[in-house]
Amino acid sequence: MSNTAVHHISEFFEHWAPFSTQAEYDNAGLLLGSQHQLITGILTCLDVTDAVVDEAISKNCNLIVAHHPVIFRKLARISPDTPQGALIYKLIQANIAVLAVHTNLDAAQNGVSFVLADLLGVRNPEILAPADASGTTGFGVIGQLDEPVTREDLLNRICSVLQTPAVRYADNFKDDQLSTVAVCGGSGVSLAREARKAGAQAYITADIKYHDYFDTGMVLVDAGHYETEVPIVAHMARQISRKFPDLVINPTETVTNPMQVHIAAKN
Repeated sequence: MSNTAVHHISEFFEHWAPFSTQAEYDNAGLLLGSQHQLITGILTCLDVTDAVVDEAISKNCNLIVAHHPVIFRKLARISPDTPQGALIYKLIQANIAVLAVHTNLDAAQNGVSFVLADLLGVRNPEILAPADASGTTGFGVIGQLDEPVTREDLLNRICSVLQTPAVRYADNFKDDQLSTVAVCGGSGVSLAREARKAGAQAYITADIKYHDYFDTGMVLVDAGHYETEVPIVAHMARQISRKFPDLVINPTETVTNPMQVHIAAKN
């Protein structure tokens, strides 16, 4: 067992994505376990599910670093007779600590949207909606592609990079070529106006509702909540490994996306 404790990982994220920058509604931070617990191994993931906990146990990881908090809303009681309660019981019985890095990592430099932008070939990224006057934290990213592409090329790139068979989109941009692209991993449709004002010709995010697709003035793409955020899982593992090379760090191999896409067979 290493001499690295949970608090060392908490401090690492405090430097990268300060917990004070999380949204008011969020519950990022150490949600289960002790800051003084020595670490046997770390599993990074998007969602803490029963299968993810089984994976952590099988890989001797007693710290899970998750993007989505396993405890989000206030709990009146914890009972093993409920799905969430049973999951929490299982984590405690296995002596697994859970650290959530959610909207603080969404807002961070080199965070969720920066990773997504890099994968999609968006260069010279800048924060789309700064959280303060310094402009060092905020949500979404906007930048330039290496060279202009057609809509079809961009959509195919998204599907290929994010390993998804289909995306939903609305085409409200008049020109044939796209070069200025904004992205926001996860639920980012609230930033669509900021993206358009900043000159985005395409905006890639998730959880877009029907009426949001009208009159956007750009190509608006819903590439999936899981798909646009899951790249951060491997990125977190890489970043922790660079700082703590002696630790065993595993990005989860468990797919936690609850949504599936059915592609109808051609007659």
